[in-house]
Amino acid sequence: MIKAGSRVKFVSDTGVGIVRSIQGNMAYVEVEDGFEIPALISDIVEVEIEAENAAIVKIGPSDPKPSSSSVHAAHTGETPNRKQRATVRGLNNYGRVSLADDYEDDEPIDLLKFRKSFTASVAETEVDATPAAPEKAPWEVTDYLVKLLFVPVADTDKPAENADLEAWLVNDSSYTLFYNIARREQRGGGVFVRTIASGTLAADSKQQIKLYRRAELAEISTLHISLLPYKPTAFVPQAVEAFDLELHPLKFVRAASFVENDYFEAAALEFVLASSNEATDTAAPVIPARVPKPKENTVPHKPSTKDEEVVDLHAEAILDSTDGMAPGEILKAQLARFTVALDGAVKAGRQKRIVFIHGVGKGKLRYEIEKELKRNYPKLRYQDASFAEYGYGAIMVFLK
Repeated sequence: MIKAGSRVKFVSDTGVGIVRSIQGNMAYVEVEDGFEIPALISDIVEVEIEAENAAIVKIGPSDPKPSSSSVHAAHTGETPNRKQRATVRGLNNYGRVSLADDYEDDEPIDLLKFRKSFTASVAETEVDATPAAPEKAPWEVTDYLVKLLFVPVADTDKPAENADLEAWLVNDSSYTLFYNIARREQRGGGVFVRTIASGTLAADSKQQIKLYRRAELAEISTLHISLLPYKPTAFVPQAVEAFDLELHPLKFVRAASFVENDYFEAAALEFVLASSNEATDTAAPVIPARVPKPKENTVPHKPSTKDEEVVDLHAEAILDSTDGMAPGEILKAQLARFTVALDGAVKAGRQKRIVFIHGVGKGKLRYEIEKELKRNYPKLRYQDASFAEYGYGAIMVFLK
């Protein structure tokens, strides 16, 4: 009797299938390709799985291979005299199975040979026996890196050197950061600063400071930066920073100034504001020059002439050694050299101009020089010296 689940074949067509449901005198037969075909019950007949296939279905991969004798034995109870291994590859809905082409027993594994081969491969592998460095406690971690990046606005199709720029403060460290970024202003003969942005920047985060239109970039030459790093738990202290960052206008219009970085997909103009050396155990941070550092030595300094004296204020030019000197002590030595040279030039009265090479650093020396000129030499005019003759980081003072 045909019912749901019966295996049937068509009377008027080829093929077999499984009855999935019966509705009235109609049976819905699932054929081998997965489709259900409606057929009259009178047009299909039930079929049985062949005796040999029925025997194969019952065995496992390690049971004797079915044969005509084993099928006969299944009915007669006789013991077959041939024992071979069979592997069942698959069984579909229609009782069909396929056997492996090769019925031979699998080749036995030589465990001793396998063990020797494995031992030899391990011996050939280079193993780093260096013990791992002990992990630092949270309060011992001293990674501290703060950067200021100028990034082209996201929706622009202009090249970086022509686009409007967003200023971003990046705190790439485990410290929380109090910050204040201000613009220098001159009012009534004094120097003041006006805050652009201030606040707290969490560890490993960044904050947009300001959007600068291209026309504004020519007006900003110096930013005053204040940084105070701390952690809410015990921590190794880093230096509190307060300095002037010089922004040379030429940097904003040179494509080479914008470089790839770890924080934005677009190339950016990048300044390192503060940094510590995680490899050292000292609490004092190492504050390197900005990166990328301008190649100030590519333009040779113009020597002194009859009308113009040139004074190099770099630490290595005025000191035999800076070993053991704090940054403040080096700055005092540079200012002393500046004062002595300027006083001597004013008193001698022989030259018209004096140029001081102060470098680019963070602008602290330049800031102190300008403050000294305003305070003690108000009648002397000064300006940036020629880049073509002196490179970046030089100031020219007019004596006459």
